[in-house]
Amino acid sequence: MSDRRPRVRRAGHASAADGSVITWTMAEGSRGSRWREVRTRDGSVVSSLLLELDPEGRFSHLELSTAAGLLTLHPEGDGSLHGNAVTADGVRHIVAVPWASGDIILVEGSAIARAAARPVDLGAHTGRAAGVAIGLDLGLERQTFEASDVAIELDSDGLPALPGGRTWPLEMED
Repeated sequence: MSDRRPRVRRAGHASAADGSVITWTMAEGSRGSRWREVRTRDGSVVSSLLLELDPEGRFSHLELSTAAGLLTLHPEGDGSLHGNAVTADGVRHIVAVPWASGDIILVEGSAIARAAARPVDLGAHTGRAAGVAIGLDLGLERQTFEASDVAIELDSDGLPALPGGRTWPLEMED
């Protein structure tokens, strides 16, 4: 019998303090975890996010769609982030944004990005972590985050416990 804990596969739904409604899923697999989130406000999509972490919980891939366009990002072996932003103005290539394996990604207004970043050691001695902040305009800003930037209540599975929210197993019902 294996002493490995079962893989988490859950979904959730909640209202956020900013008035948006969040619906999310998280599924763990052999290649890490895959988080999805759709945020709506007044019936319109604000953002749609796919965020993947490797088996060690480090960022490995992002796809973010907002009114500004579609952003994709992934770390390269050379210590940088690469990807592109597809917008009404064309394609903007993202090359050589500094990146270290312990860095985190935060997306403006995203509970899922904060929850996915939470397990990262925010500098056991400093309470800080480096990474990239992404705005809804798809702009990237390298910065140092404080623990308060990532603060979100998590349940025993490390998933967001949003006020007034509910969660359920991510399985098809019979």
